Amino acid sequence: MVQEFVEALVVLEQGDVSGGWLEELRQHAVVLQWLPPRIAIVLVQSDVALPRDVPGTRWYPGEIPAEEVAGFTPPERLFVDAWLSRREGKVRPGNGLPWDASGREPPDWPDEPAHKP
Repeated sequence: MVQEFVEALVVLEQGDVSGGWLEELRQHAVVLQWLPPRIAIVLVQSDVALPRDVPGTRWYPGEIPAEEVAGFTPPERLFVDAWLSRREGKVRPGNGLPWDASGREPPDWPDEPAHKP
């Protein structure tokens, strides 16, 4: 059986900003990224409820409320926006098509040979 995992954003709302909360967080989830002192992206199994056993934290597996985002510093907002944009689907026209597919142009040839004898 293949286990499915989901990412969640964890925000420390109060308490130990020295990093001790991160060690406790690691006992409940895999920490993928951390923006000191209070934001982490974690990986948890999708078939179990999000572990909210770390005191003073809020967990967001998807949308983040606007009032939470309003309290972020500019670096925190950038970090969270990057995480959210990575989760969005990508639109890549022609993805997976051969280079000479109908309606596509072949790549440009270099002006000079790459290797000269």
